[in-house]
Amino acid sequence: MRESSEGPSKRASLDLEEGMKAEPASSSCPSEKEMTDLSSTKGSEKEVEETKEKKSLEDWKLLLMFLILGFIALAPWNFVLTELVYLDGKFEHQFSSNVSICYGLSVNVAELLLIFIGNKFAFAPRMDIGCVLLATFNICLAIVAMFIGNDDPDDNTGLGFGLGLVCTFMLGFGHSFIESAAFGLAALGSQACMNWAMIGEGVAGLIGWPINILINYILTSCGVERYAEWRCLIFFLVTTVLTILCIPMFHFGMMKHPYMKQVLDMEAKRKNGGFKERQTKRPVYRILMDIALPAFVVWCALTVTFVVFPSQVTQFTSGKGAADNASFIPLITYMYQIFDTVGRFAPNVGIRLPQWWLVALALARGVIFIPLFICIKLFPWNTAFQHNYFKHIMMAIFAFTNGVTSTLGMMMGPTKVPEDRNEQEIAGYAMSFCLIDGILIGSIFGIWVTDMLPLTA
Repeated sequence: MRESSEGPSKRASLDLEEGMKAEPASSSCPSEKEMTDLSSTKGSEKEVEETKEKKSLEDWKLLLMFLILGFIALAPWNFVLTELVYLDGKFEHQFSSNVSICYGLSVNVAELLLIFIGNKFAFAPRMDIGCVLLATFNICLAIVAMFIGNDDPDDNTGLGFGLGLVCTFMLGFGHSFIESAAFGLAALGSQACMNWAMIGEGVAGLIGWPINILINYILTSCGVERYAEWRCLIFFLVTTVLTILCIPMFHFGMMKHPYMKQVLDMEAKRKNGGFKERQTKRPVYRILMDIALPAFVVWCALTVTFVVFPSQVTQFTSGKGAADNASFIPLITYMYQIFDTVGRFAPNVGIRLPQWWLVALALARGVIFIPLFICIKLFPWNTAFQHNYFKHIMMAIFAFTNGVTSTLGMMMGPTKVPEDRNEQEIAGYAMSFCLIDGILIGSIFGIWVTDMLPLTA
């Protein structure tokens, strides 16, 4: 009886001891599934922390500096466009048509090179070179127009035309260096940084005309001789000074910002690499395939826009008669600048579109607006086309959709590549190239359409 009573108790104690031994063994060796879940949880927590840190560092000062970079990149060219009638009269030889193609080719060549070798250059030297090129050749163009051309000390329009194209070509390279740095940094940041860089380019088109009118009014009121030449010189001097001031802002403002420290760390790792060493994990063509759709959206939006703007707009006739064209055409052109900037700002108030909706909108703009602009040129006697308000409403919708489509496409591009900063930077360069290439291709087709329409009218 005693043995039988002790037997169960001994067995129970043995089972208890085995269980206690087995428990720590199982707890000290977690399964692969548990390890995977743990690592994924840590990874997600790390991503959330990085996202919070990004948002906290992206203050209004950083976004303002991105806006200034976008403004500086495009302001000199927009100021040239504002004085294009004056420059065309000085240099002749169809300068107004050739200057756009020369500028577009220059920017396209530079941007295409930067897609493949851009992230092997540090941002700071690129900004310095770009600002010096823009500031120097912007004011040089005004000086050439003041001394070489019609009604100048040297009336050799051929020489003035050639020097004017050289200045424009160098302006294109300067623009490419600054824009690539701005969009490259924005791609390393967030969609907000890219958005405000695009808004800055829109603002560059807004302020030129009012400043030009103000300078012209002051000079004519003071009875200054050769006021057109002095107006152009002072006008271009404004962008030259602003461009030079951008250099200390970039070095002592942007690059000292806490958010840019990670960019400096990334650049420090590149110093030992040369041009033959690839800075990205994947080949460039794989990155380009990832961003193909957003890049097409941006390219299509700008191509459609520049097929008809400004080539067809400059041939509009006011409903009040041909005598009113001198004030009507600048006004409707400025209407484009206003609503294009509003469209670029639209993502800040919650206007977002899925990828395929953006593609559809970009294509729809071509289907609707290109025939509409051509019809306005061919059938000015149509009742609707005789009203100025119709053209203003059409221009507002045209410009707004251009700003929204191009900006959302630019913001979407870098998000299509993996979380690799080098690849995101390349994506930013590629998106910038598509934007500029769209302007060039659209301008070429615009010249062709303008030449063909009189034959069919």
